[in-house]
Amino acid sequence: MNPDAQTIQITAEPQTLPNNCLYRVDRNLYVGTIYVSDRAIAEEAVPLAAAIMDAVESIRGVRISQSEILVTMHTEPQDWRSIARETGATIRAFLQDGSRAVAEGAIEKLTGNDEIRLRVQKVIDEQLNPNLSSHGGWVEIQASDGVDYYMTMGGGCQGCGSAAATMRQGIETSIRNEVPEAGAIHDATDHAAGLNPYM
Repeated sequence: MNPDAQTIQITAEPQTLPNNCLYRVDRNLYVGTIYVSDRAIAEEAVPLAAAIMDAVESIRGVRISQSEILVTMHTEPQDWRSIARETGATIRAFLQDGSRAVAEGAIEKLTGNDEIRLRVQKVIDEQLNPNLSSHGGWVEIQASDGVDYYMTMGGGCQGCGSAAATMRQGIETSIRNEVPEAGAIHDATDHAAGLNPYM
């Protein structure tokens, strides 16, 4: 057992999209962002995601980024608290064993819609967020359904009066130019809660 196992701190935060819950862990799990929805691939590429999928029913996918784990369910849970407890316990037990959350070469193992989402994520990381950061903003994939994406904007972009134009003319256009397989792109941002709410 990992000697500092008892000190693992995990918090859970349901998201704007009711199917999502974000877990924050007090340690870095993966440098970058990886999402997996296929249980068989998760077993080989993202063992922590596989463990979560085994522990909790009806998971659509798991995203691991830095010290965060975003879990997306197929349907909105009636009560996130019981799922959050089970998921938190699973994450803690996995980390206590000293296992790697993401295997070496994991991104090369992704296929199908998960591989397409990885390419969309690359556009976000390498093109969009560096540009948006100059305006104090950022964008991320909050959820995906096949090759359809639900995006959230944050920082200066959340609530900005130009957010709709940024989403359609900037974000969506950039993604489609690089990843033509991408489907519908939806703005799932709660703009009313932003710094400059326009709704």
